[in-house]
Amino acid sequence: MLAFAFRMLLSLACIGAPSEALLLSRGTSNISTSYDYIIVGGGLTGLVVANRLSEDPDVTVLVLEAGEPASQTEAVTVPGLIGHGWDPSYIWNLTTTPQESLDNQTRPYPVGHVLGGATIINGLVMTRGAKADYDAWERLGNEGWAWRDMLPYFIKSETLTLDLDNATLQDYHISPDLTTHGTKGPVEVTYPRFMYNQSLNFLQGAAELGLPLVGDLNSGVSAGAMIVPASISAQNRSRVDSRTAYLGEEVIDRPNLHVATGCVVTKILLDDKGSAEGIAVPEFGHLKRAWGVEFIASSSPILQTVNASKEVLLAAGAVLSPALLQASGIGPAALLQDLGIPVQVNLPGVGQNLQDHGMVSGKYNYTQPGLFSTKNLTGDTLRQVQDEYFLNHTGPWTAPMISTVAFPSLQALFSNDTGSVMLEGIRNSLVESYLPPDTHPFVKKGYSQQRDILLEMLRREDVAALEIMADSIGTLTVSTHHPFSRGSVQITTANPFINGSSLVGSNIQVNPRYCSAQVDCDIMIAGLEFNSKLMNTSALRELMPNPQDPWTIPLPSPLDGSPGLGSESLLQRAVSTSLRTEFHPCGTTSMMPLELGGVVNPRLVVYGTSNLRVVDAGVIPLIPAAHLQAGLYALAERAADLIKEDGCIIKTGTGSRNNSNCSPVTSAPATVATGSSPRRRPPNI
Repeated sequence: MLAFAFRMLLSLACIGAPSEALLLSRGTSNISTSYDYIIVGGGLTGLVVANRLSEDPDVTVLVLEAGEPASQTEAVTVPGLIGHGWDPSYIWNLTTTPQESLDNQTRPYPVGHVLGGATIINGLVMTRGAKADYDAWERLGNEGWAWRDMLPYFIKSETLTLDLDNATLQDYHISPDLTTHGTKGPVEVTYPRFMYNQSLNFLQGAAELGLPLVGDLNSGVSAGAMIVPASISAQNRSRVDSRTAYLGEEVIDRPNLHVATGCVVTKILLDDKGSAEGIAVPEFGHLKRAWGVEFIASSSPILQTVNASKEVLLAAGAVLSPALLQASGIGPAALLQDLGIPVQVNLPGVGQNLQDHGMVSGKYNYTQPGLFSTKNLTGDTLRQVQDEYFLNHTGPWTAPMISTVAFPSLQALFSNDTGSVMLEGIRNSLVESYLPPDTHPFVKKGYSQQRDILLEMLRREDVAALEIMADSIGTLTVSTHHPFSRGSVQITTANPFINGSSLVGSNIQVNPRYCSAQVDCDIMIAGLEFNSKLMNTSALRELMPNPQDPWTIPLPSPLDGSPGLGSESLLQRAVSTSLRTEFHPCGTTSMMPLELGGVVNPRLVVYGTSNLRVVDAGVIPLIPAAHLQAGLYALAERAADLIKEDGCIIKTGTGSRNNSNCSPVTSAPATVATGSSPRRRPPNI
């Protein structure tokens, strides 16, 4: 076992004066000069991979996280307080470019800037998506990433606790397929012990409109309406984030794992020594080797470097990972040359293919006398709810803001053939009409294949086109979940991270291009019209809805028979002014073949490099109809297995595994962790 000079309680301070917010290491606060693996980003995927790699005591791992550890305040840990805001220091305060296909205004675009990443501030929803979502990944050239391959990692990552009484299970149609769920994983998953009565009204209303009530949306079929499980501790009903799941005391106390917060990585350090036995790779010349990273501490303006003897692993998220690649000379050559950055690897897809779920909230304001909702949590009632939560771990505070959702298929949204006509119009249109005019041919080709798969999926009744999230007060938020729009992430200066966290937002251009494919807005409008139908079901009329936004922009109410009922032009205006991110960016370092605009191969190695991987949401080639955290836990678990396997092969030099800590995976092993395939030569970039 490698002897490290110090052990960790929670985190290391970056070189320089330690931050008061940190629990310091035992012995020294300095980072070592070299590690086997350096992980850039201590969010969800970074902590999963750090945990799994450091299981081998002969492997040393460093995690560099720009943010600090979050405080364990009620706003972070209590499910019932979700939606009440978060500490501004927990996010990178990014802003989109003006959205030309909407109202030409910018949108806030926050991403996690805290140890644990977005799992510290998300809504706790644990949805995987449909079997078809992951099978689509395989169809885009990624053998080993279909539903059958991901299911073992979904199971490995979770512990599902089903501790509701039979009456509640039956009333709310909760019936998980236990063969598809884990019982020994780090992430605790359960259902809320407290249900607002409105949830039952919503399910009954959805059933009136013909939506199936799904007992387990995480078993591969998710189209319908259901109660969703959440990442909550079954014991104390508090938030389970990636820190509590993967960075517990027994993990952080490993002498071979160091986690340093307040450290902003500014550049990946590369040389030309990445080709196996000096053999040149036709597409790129010699492969680049990532030999370390450059970083800056929040406590010191001095740039520091640390070496990686095996690999550098990017886990900074779908916005910051492509930005860091570009700043390091890996990305579209034209962009890098314009910024004066030496081109290390010309990869047109870096920062392209940005996908996100845009959302709009319709407010219907339930007014039924005596109805209990989160609006009642004030004064003496709030104090009683607090006492019940902290003394018994029961009551309204055990319920997240969103526990009840629907995922209608395209067929469910339309009572006629409008959906089919819509899809046929997309099929008959030019790919170029959906993308910026300067889009690289590789990226166009990749989008064309994505579009064909989306068109096929959306014709199926078991694949969702839209999500509707229902809270207790009458807010129904709609979100297009299989979008056709594609955006981009680009740096605007050669050194976007050089000033630490303070100016990053102004140095990265995020353009989701919401509704650049008009069909995305059309589906969202259909979702708002579906909401109106829901409010007119007998089940939801009991709650006496009184519609507010987005019809008060101002627009006539769809419930009072006002002129203009169902006017798509009015709803289009509402969508154009109200649409925001659902906080699910992905796709910007896509796992696809190089000639499809891909950035990483199926083993997550960046093309043109030998030992640089991306292990975050950026590698998702096609966004699933789901909240992303469940899928990302599984993705990171699989990534860790791939890294372990390749590390064992390289260690022995023969392809055999003679190390008891080596973990075999289901896909075929690689003889060397390179970013290019020896079996085919892509066309010239």
